Amino acid sequence: MYTKTLTAVALIGLTGAANANFYSQTSDQPSTQSFFSDAVSGQFFSQRMADNFMLDSAASATSIAWWGGSQNFNFADPTNMLSYTVEIYTSDLAGAPDLANVLLSQTVSIGDGNLTASATGATLFGGGNEYAYTLNLDSALNLDSGVQYWISVGATLDNTFGDAWVWSGSSQGDLVNATDFFDGGEYTIFDPTFNDLAFAIVPAPSTAVVAFGFLGMSARRRR
Repeated sequence: MYTKTLTAVALIGLTGAANANFYSQTSDQPSTQSFFSDAVSGQFFSQRMADNFMLDSAASATSIAWWGGSQNFNFADPTNMLSYTVEIYTSDLAGAPDLANVLLSQTVSIGDGNLTASATGATLFGGGNEYAYTLNLDSALNLDSGVQYWISVGATLDNTFGDAWVWSGSSQGDLVNATDFFDGGEYTIFDPTFNDLAFAIVPAPSTAVVAFGFLGMSARRRR
């Protein structure tokens, strides 16, 4: 098990005409854990993270927002990140992410116009910079109410043994997350040891406004 340490100060607001039509988990816990999350196998930590969510009413998502940054092993900024992959799954019979039922899988390269990554102005524990990300989906994703979904965000690295991407933690969920260790098996659910992960499901811009505050967090590689 790798040691993960995080310090964070955050203020994130999402407001809209119909609050039930989005879902958000803010990064709001200082001195809590954050998580390394890869998009592909063969990277140093070899783990892809996912977190569960459920909507109060049906929504058509057009954007996904999340928070994180480089672990600052070599670089304070995301120099080592080539792309990010966002996936959304339904749950299997055991309640874990169902890899056989992927509702969304979108990979976006750095510099792609569908992805914005804005430094929040905060400094991570290891000296790196925190970023707020927003991905505009290729097409709207219709999500039902009362259904447990899972979201995964991970990075593909330039140097596979360089800086890993760190996904910020949150206290806003149910203290359940899941990990895919790229070992050919399914996701493994962990609870209630770890925090949830910071992300938001965002509907059309005409009905929601996303406001990002300041965050700071980190995960440090155990040498």
